[in-house]
Amino acid sequence: MPPENKPARWKVFLGYAAFAVVAFILCLFLTFPYDAVRSWLVTHAAQGGLAVRIGSLRPGLAGITATQVRVSKPPQPLSPEVVSALASGEGNVPGAMELGDALVFDSVAARPTLFPPGVAVRANAMGGTLTASVGLLGDVKVHVEADGLKASGGNLPAFTGMDMDGEINGALALTLPKGKTAADADLSQADGELTLDTQGLVIKGGKVSVPMGGGQAVPMDLPKIALGNLTGRIQFEKGLGTVQSLRLKSEDLEALATGTLKLGKKLEYSEPAMDVNIKLDPDFQKRLGLLGAGVTILPPDKKDPSFRAARLAGFLNRPTFLPRR
Repeated sequence: MPPENKPARWKVFLGYAAFAVVAFILCLFLTFPYDAVRSWLVTHAAQGGLAVRIGSLRPGLAGITATQVRVSKPPQPLSPEVVSALASGEGNVPGAMELGDALVFDSVAARPTLFPPGVAVRANAMGGTLTASVGLLGDVKVHVEADGLKASGGNLPAFTGMDMDGEINGALALTLPKGKTAADADLSQADGELTLDTQGLVIKGGKVSVPMGGGQAVPMDLPKIALGNLTGRIQFEKGLGTVQSLRLKSEDLEALATGTLKLGKKLEYSEPAMDVNIKLDPDFQKRLGLLGAGVTILPPDKKDPSFRAARLAGFLNRPTFLPRR
């Protein structure tokens, strides 16, 4: 071949490089251990009492992406057969009756990070984004941000039993003392901060269980409730969270909280100890019916009698809400 017809050397190198990249991506897609990753995620979630269903998994150059991820809290522990079916993504996977209503994430992408060493996660869910990072060098550092989540999205109404609307924003930053492994990090000794900034929260309907006379809780229908904006900041030190500010305000009601939130080793066992002041619009209180009448048993706040005074205690998974003395 005459020299003038030979391709430039840089073009040859570029062609080989492009071929190598395409071959690498093709091999990655064909040989990626999808089944092993799905099994690991489902099995570890089941150990924490959660059921995880994954629509599909695909690799990326920097990590892995799961689509149509559904996370639920089963009413009963999962049997080995059910865990196996979820881990394989095949077979007769139970529905909501056995697994519970699920939160739905359109996609969840995870990738390793180097500075600091750890994992970064980004989820598209509920019409917004949820980002999280976990640093694994030394103490475990967790940072989570919710941006523009819609209370009506991601099957959240079915998950909570309430038809809701509004926008959810917030951030959580915690540092947890590391145990023998990162999974053993002690939440009850965490330092950090939680901030909340939600907008236009509305409960359109649903049911709530109300204890009657100290007996069994009775389900009651909820009317439309404009919760409005929820803003707050809680500072944690050695697992004890001090409420710097926590306020809920709308045209229907206003609520202010002070006090503490003691983190448990598991989040559901965390203990609130908060004084809550509530003020309801008179017309709204009439619409609440029995629920509104229940507020009248709360004593007036000593500093501002226009508010009713209550005490929030118990555990997050089983709170008590009683008149404050």
